Amino acid sequence: MRLRRLAPVLILAAASSVSSGFAGPKEDLMNTDRAFSAMSIAKGSNAAFLFYMADDARIFGIGTEPPIYGKEAAAKRFAEPGSGNGDPKVNVLSWSPEHADASADGTVGWTDGVWTFVGAPNEKGERPKASGHYLTVWKKDAEGDWKLEADMGTMNPAPK
Repeated sequence: MRLRRLAPVLILAAASSVSSGFAGPKEDLMNTDRAFSAMSIAKGSNAAFLFYMADDARIFGIGTEPPIYGKEAAAKRFAEPGSGNGDPKVNVLSWSPEHADASADGTVGWTDGVWTFVGAPNEKGERPKASGHYLTVWKKDAEGDWKLEADMGTMNPAPK
């Protein structure tokens, strides 16, 4: 008798432990965004963006440069001297996702969080720093990988 009453509880406990081993779309997006940032730290943000971008992606910066429309245009812009963050030993752009959501079918989603930039030392040896918030829109490609469709950021005011 007691076992019959415990059976539903045991079934629910077993089901929840099995399902927790599989990431849903939101967790998958958070993990993808974290991997994207890790690549930016290791290889530079230019390489990271080109790796994660869809061919038709849009990048909207923080207002200091015009938008980039498409992966091909991004590659050209990033190849220009002084553009982007190609060398992680000099400039480091990193971010940390705080939220994610996905469509019911798990093929489109977004992440948002905070970003930090640490630049090359200036003539005084000081490293300029900036930070802000970002929003990235993701879409699964034909292989089932998340690809960046649109990215934009805001900049926090400079400390006084």
